[in-house]
Amino acid sequence: MAKRKTCLVIGAGAGIGGTVGKKFAQEGYHAALCRRSDIGGLNGMVEGLKDLGLSASGHLLNAVDEGALETLIDDVEAIAPIDTVVYNLGAQIGNRSLEDTPLKTFELGWRMACFGLFRVAKVLGPLMVKR
Repeated sequence: MAKRKTCLVIGAGAGIGGTVGKKFAQEGYHAALCRRSDIGGLNGMVEGLKDLGLSASGHLLNAVDEGALETLIDDVEAIAPIDTVVYNLGAQIGNRSLEDTPLKTFELGWRMACFGLFRVAKVLGPLMVKR
């Protein structure tokens, strides 16, 4: 019997990320839902999917923490192979003009959006190619 596939949603908030995760779960995937905060909202989303008979897990994740994305991938791969990744992180830096954006704020957005995605691809890409 083939092992269930996983859709890893990094940035599974109440909007797009959570909705995409639910759709994949409805299609037979395990939905691994990740968000930075709001453990109550995350748990509610996961329990809502499980109540529908769907497979889901919730993971708190701060994508800028060293090793956090890599550890997440290892943990989720232990549940079921990751077939699809939705990288839906909001920069959470606000809508600012160039002159009103501090360098530290820009760097945080870059670490979440660009560098985080690179880290995910670097770890997960070889696993997907091998499969």
